[in-house]
Amino acid sequence: MLKILLLLFIFCIMLVGGERGVTSLIAWFGNIIICGIAVWLMAAGMSVPAVTGGMSIMICLITLFYQNGNNEKTRKAFGATAITMLLFFAVIYGIVWKGSPEGLNEIQIMGEDVLSYKMDLHINMADVAVTVIFLSTLGTVLDLTLDVATSVYELKKHNPYMNKEELLQSGRTIGKEIIGTTANTLLFAYLGESVFLFVYLKTQHYTFEKILNSKILFQNIASMLLGIISCVVAMQISAAFMAEERGKD
Repeated sequence: MLKILLLLFIFCIMLVGGERGVTSLIAWFGNIIICGIAVWLMAAGMSVPAVTGGMSIMICLITLFYQNGNNEKTRKAFGATAITMLLFFAVIYGIVWKGSPEGLNEIQIMGEDVLSYKMDLHINMADVAVTVIFLSTLGTVLDLTLDVATSVYELKKHNPYMNKEELLQSGRTIGKEIIGTTANTLLFAYLGESVFLFVYLKTQHYTFEKILNSKILFQNIASMLLGIISCVVAMQISAAFMAEERGKD
């Protein structure tokens, strides 16, 4: 069934997107390969933060420059993404250190398969938890910075007499609209994948206090909220970058 869905996905992208759709597919598969290599390197014992940093840079390069070309909007979007993620790396690390969401959550521990798992992995699972949250945040930030950069770029292109303040305000207005949609997207993505979880917890008579203090709830809510907060910051930075004088493509 997954093969059929994958083929249908590829067919739809190529049919609707044409040459640009093929480029997007190559970038999509490229990002999957990069993530697969990163997992292999982590399992082989390489430094998780170093692998995460290298993987993030490669994902940004593929998503922005390969997929959308080397131009003013992609360069500014890359800069805004880099600054935002550097700022939030320390925040994510602090939250993981304080909340301890690493490792298997309550539902995974209750599974029978966990008895056959080898727990001596020689990997810092806190670093892995940081990587998971960092990558989920990176995806939303990349999308928002490019959207804002593209919108302001088009304004500069078709309205060359707009000053810096007008462009900055327009970028922020556009960003606010996108953030509202992004927040709902993240919320419903979490709720959609957690329906079964909530039903299971209800049937197992979990108390409300126990659910609030559960590792699985913390893992998902932390990723969702950090994604939204980082988008607010990224929107401001991307709009400010694009409001500067026109660069040379």
